[in-house]
Amino acid sequence: MDTPAARLEKKFKRKHRWIESEIGKTQKAALQELLKEGRVVRVRAYYLAGYEPTFESEAKRISEKLLSEPRLFRRTALRPKYQEIQPLFRSALSKLLANKQILKLGGGGGEGEYFIHRDHLINILGSDKVAGLKPSEGRRPKADGLKKLTSTIHQAYERLAQDKGRRSVFISDLLRMSETSWEELRGWIEQEIVEKGRGQLDEGDWSAATEEQRAAAVELWGRKRLYIALMP
Repeated sequence: MDTPAARLEKKFKRKHRWIESEIGKTQKAALQELLKEGRVVRVRAYYLAGYEPTFESEAKRISEKLLSEPRLFRRTALRPKYQEIQPLFRSALSKLLANKQILKLGGGGGEGEYFIHRDHLINILGSDKVAGLKPSEGRRPKADGLKKLTSTIHQAYERLAQDKGRRSVFISDLLRMSETSWEELRGWIEQEIVEKGRGQLDEGDWSAATEEQRAAAVELWGRKRLYIALMP
């Protein structure tokens, strides 16, 4: 039987999301019937049952977006289209980060945050450099391992500087040449370069950098640094 509720449900099947102002006054009773029967669900807006946004659907959408291309995505590029999904977006993004399915590069919130799927980062840097990595932290070397790590990094740096003919080299190149993990190198940079001043970090041209070079960038004072130069 072609009841008002059935006609309205057909509209929802053609377009799965409707807002209050799009539903006519004469359809209000039919809408309440569909809500009562569970054929339509309200999440601020009205959705056909089975198409409403959930934590799981939002986590899947974010993950699929990041998997779509092997590059960095700004937070704004990941945000959902509709306002009512924002709380689910924040929860899903936090869960994906906590599970290390995706990684955050940069900090400070807003435009300073970039995200990449773990699978793409493994393809860029190698699984040994990504394993166990916390998204925006470096693992600081213990005192007994600092001397050895410093020697390894300096030897790799001097080879790079000689090959390139300059003192400022890409952090990504140093990561590859030193054969350390990204976590170890970032922790060492935080301790030895940022805090102790035993070198400097330079910005470089972000627009001209490759995804590998961007993925290994270190943030300092709110700006992404692509290059590193160590003191002799």
